[in-house]
Amino acid sequence: MLNVDDLIKGSMKSRNQTELRAYKNLKAEIQAFKTAKNAKPYDEVAEIQLISKMCKKLEDGILGFSEAGREDLVSEYRDELTVLKKLLPEPVNESQVCSFIEHWCLKLRLVDDEYFPEIPKKEMGKVIKAVKDKYPQADGKLISSIVKKYVV
Repeated sequence: MLNVDDLIKGSMKSRNQTELRAYKNLKAEIQAFKTAKNAKPYDEVAEIQLISKMCKKLEDGILGFSEAGREDLVSEYRDELTVLKKLLPEPVNESQVCSFIEHWCLKLRLVDDEYFPEIPKKEMGKVIKAVKDKYPQADGKLISSIVKKYVV
């Protein structure tokens, strides 16, 4: 897990205002997540999801500001977005998800070696949860569409 305080210190020492702003906003989001009512435990998966959510908000903000003609805010948000994207792990591609699903099906004996893996409809939720646990940075829509290909 990230130590945001160390990141803030490093950006203060290097006098990088963009990184400082991004890390302070991240720290505020983490604090809000931890202190929320009925909060889930803060672990590495929650951290990746939180950073992804912040990136999505920044992308939406960039879109809105560019439509409004506020190029000063667009550049500010883009800089902050590039800083946060560095913290995310490498994106997952479709072949990685497919190979994980096939391995998962073999492990649970849902498939014979010579057949295409098939997932019973009642097992779909378990498969999606397993994929999200393995690849927390993966897009939910991508996971869902891939798993639907394997559902019987």
